[in-house]
Amino acid sequence: MKIGPKLIAGTICATVFATVSVYFGIPFVLGEKIAALSVVRSTVIQTVVASGRVETPSGVNIGSQIIGTVLTVLVRQGAAVRKGDALITLDDRQARAAVDQAAASLSEARTSLRQVEELTLPLAEQTLIQTKATLRNAESQLARALQLAERSIATGETVEDLQRAFDIAKTEVRSAELQVKSLSVGGSGHAAAKGAVVRAEAVLRAAQAGLGLTLITAPVTGVVIQRAVEEGAIVQAGTPLLVLAPDRSKQLVVQIDERNLDVIRIAQPALASADAYPEENFRAAVATISPTVDADKGSVEVKLSIDAPPSYLKEDMTVSVDIEVARHENALVVANAAVRDAASAAPKVLLILDGHAVERPVTLGLRGIASMEILDGLVVGDLVIATTVTTVVAGARVRVADGAVSP
Repeated sequence: MKIGPKLIAGTICATVFATVSVYFGIPFVLGEKIAALSVVRSTVIQTVVASGRVETPSGVNIGSQIIGTVLTVLVRQGAAVRKGDALITLDDRQARAAVDQAAASLSEARTSLRQVEELTLPLAEQTLIQTKATLRNAESQLARALQLAERSIATGETVEDLQRAFDIAKTEVRSAELQVKSLSVGGSGHAAAKGAVVRAEAVLRAAQAGLGLTLITAPVTGVVIQRAVEEGAIVQAGTPLLVLAPDRSKQLVVQIDERNLDVIRIAQPALASADAYPEENFRAAVATISPTVDADKGSVEVKLSIDAPPSYLKEDMTVSVDIEVARHENALVVANAAVRDAASAAPKVLLILDGHAVERPVTLGLRGIASMEILDGLVVGDLVIATTVTTVVAGARVRVADGAVSP
């Protein structure tokens, strides 16, 4: 059979058409093949990012809180000291005498309280028992005399004497009852004795505190950079005697946007890096938050302490800081690239469902550097499409490439 040119041309066209249909038709029918982002459970950390500089705080002025005479200066200029080390001692004879006197007063007050509880109260209780017995006897004698008087055996004078004895016995019982009540716990007498003890304890604590002020110690670890006192000098309260440069005294000073002020707290951890050494990270923590806002910049000054300053940190070096303001463990998270309109009131994702891209509104929680928390709208294992995939719209068919990407 002879094959003509037209048949050959038709066969070639059919083959080309079939090839083109296979190449372009499969994506059209089955959908574009994309790398999906998976929804997983993980830890999400929300941070506030800020930049600032390294700063060295001024030295710590050390002085006396009382007027006194210097007995000894225990450090020299340039000496390294640790927090709590003794630096200066003052004449403490008067302070010790005050402590001794206060201790004696406390001992007397405690003795008086014990006397109330162990002697006076039991004696009053015994007196009450006796007065009640006397009252019962007087009552019995009065009743008998009244019976005899009705029979004209006892005289009116006898009855009056017995009535008077009965009234006195009742008064003595009432007095004894009041005495017992006063000396018992909660009564005025016991309260007065107890109050005397409390006051004496307070006086002793004040005297001991005064004695403690005669020993001046280092408030922080550091180096003595200035000494302005000698033994025998009479010092006034508040006058600087030594200047101490704190060890590890470098701190970070950054500006935080005032919109983040509500989430910044003292002691929050942070991760910092110097711009000159971007690969080197070191830990810091929020130490102070300025009570005022810079009206021109709309920012708040925040200072961070550094637990272990790296040796390369220098004054005024530029730093970047990520302050951890919130952390949720085992949270439902997805990569930031999956969420569309994340800054709006109606964030959403393109969810892959039954081979189609479906628009799904979501509720967001914490927002981390690479991922964000999903409070509602997705479940573990869901696959979503990154915002960088611009060729896929809601309703389009899609195919998932091997290996979904986790945040």
